[in-house]
Amino acid sequence: MGSVPHHSEVRADALALGCVSPEQVRSMNRSGRGNLQVLAAAVGLALLVLAGCKEQVTTLDDVAAVRIVHASPDLPAVDVYLEGIAIPYATNLEYGEASNFGLLPAVKGAIFEVRPTGADPGSDPMFMSLGFTLGPSEISTASLGGLMDSDDEVDSLRVVLDREDFDLVTGGTWRARFSNMVSDVPEITIDIGSNGIVDETVERFRPTDVAGIPLSSDSTTFLTIVVPGGGTFSGGMPPFEEGSEVFVFVTGLTSVPDTDPKRLQLLFMNQDSETALVPLE
Repeated sequence: MGSVPHHSEVRADALALGCVSPEQVRSMNRSGRGNLQVLAAAVGLALLVLAGCKEQVTTLDDVAAVRIVHASPDLPAVDVYLEGIAIPYATNLEYGEASNFGLLPAVKGAIFEVRPTGADPGSDPMFMSLGFTLGPSEISTASLGGLMDSDDEVDSLRVVLDREDFDLVTGGTWRARFSNMVSDVPEITIDIGSNGIVDETVERFRPTDVAGIPLSSDSTTFLTIVVPGGGTFSGGMPPFEEGSEVFVFVTGLTSVPDTDPKRLQLLFMNQDSETALVPLE
């Protein structure tokens, strides 16, 4: 993952489908719907039906690619399910980890269920998401965010679904797409380059533009995060390999001591679903 150390092993059962390789998913994104149809056939679309999907998939058009990332600082390791399916979509997912991409039926009202790792699939989930629309041929990242112990709808546990559609990366650059997963402030501002200029203001549980921001592959990019009340956090983004497409989740809490592992961090996730957590100062 560039010069960032690989933080965690990627773990996912992906409905026992046989996970989709990142290269195949990116091919879907670059070349359109036809490649997704071929890909769905290659991994065995019939397994979607065998896994117990509520809506039988009868054409190769009706699939979407989804991965899960754990960005909730007080949530333990979890298994993630699609409602009505007893096979976990992602298993033993810890804070700062991401699953591989898997294929799901493109349906309206898809609900994710979150259970502690190892819990019986028939047990009550600790959390159920809202119903999401998974569009045909779409590529998405589903982020676990918010606080497990909060009853406030403003910062409570949730799943945030973001469609992926990075712009093509030009020579000598990689693209970063930021997502604000900081639970205890309503918004953050991001100063890319730490030059005193606000490049992005991002509301809680919202991402920046889907195209991503081009950054140099030759040198570290410094940034400053400012939170309401004047709190300032600084750090550096390593020079990822040319052509990389990277989600940068700003996660953790602003209100805990500097030594607390829940303190504000950057969670990097590249197109291969490799992740790294880097503390901010």
